[in-house]
Amino acid sequence: MSALRFSILFLRVWVILACSVVLPREGFCQRWVTQEKMDKLEIFGEVQLNADVIQQQLNSVRAELKSRLQIDGSNATVQVVVFSSRNSYRSYIGQQIPEAANRRAIFYKNGELYQIYTFRHSDLLTDLRHEYTHALLHQSLPFVPLWIDEGLAEYFEEIPAARSGSSRLRAMRWKCRTGWKPGLSDLERIPDAASMDSDDYRNSWAWVHYLIHESDASRSQLTGYLAAISAGEAPGRFSEWVTQHDPPVLSRVGSYFRRFRFSLR
Repeated sequence: MSALRFSILFLRVWVILACSVVLPREGFCQRWVTQEKMDKLEIFGEVQLNADVIQQQLNSVRAELKSRLQIDGSNATVQVVVFSSRNSYRSYIGQQIPEAANRRAIFYKNGELYQIYTFRHSDLLTDLRHEYTHALLHQSLPFVPLWIDEGLAEYFEEIPAARSGSSRLRAMRWKCRTGWKPGLSDLERIPDAASMDSDDYRNSWAWVHYLIHESDASRSQLTGYLAAISAGEAPGRFSEWVTQHDPPVLSRVGSYFRRFRFSLR
């Protein structure tokens, strides 16, 4: 078989698989203006998308997760589906994943498929970075504690250059100046994402931020905990893990934000 005929056959097979797996309804494939397969990404859009920019942003998330926390995902493909409007998104998600209809974006593990659904809006890349973090975590780990899952997604949704000027970083700094600090045990007791409020997301982000940046010791506790989960261990709650390995890490979160000077390594 010639190289050209093989390439055409491969393309036809990929399109058929995309239409049958991601887009189950008859005629659904015709709605996609953008259809791109790029390394470990498949990108579908009801509107024209700059797939190169999306790939660049998501690759940067993957690279930073690996460099900071030794989380590298897997060889599994992540499918990114971008609808043209909130109404179009809700029309599809309302039938397939009803509980997500009021969200702007969602990561969804559909059997062996890792999928991100969203729609075109001004914060599209931020939401894609957030949901892609979830996808990589769930590719890498047999389970992910909720506050770590959401805290890391909140952290990595921001591009590195924007983090030092983050409004929530400034808010956390001033809040901790009163002697308050984000509670970890409360986060560890939250049963599911539907039970989280904005304060819980903020506090999850704060703990992740602190653990990554405060010191090599704090980061090693987070990476060690995630490595234990990856190895199939049952390390218990993170607070229990740290108590066994480096108890002072639990007490420094408030002082970390109080002395923060807006310069990230």
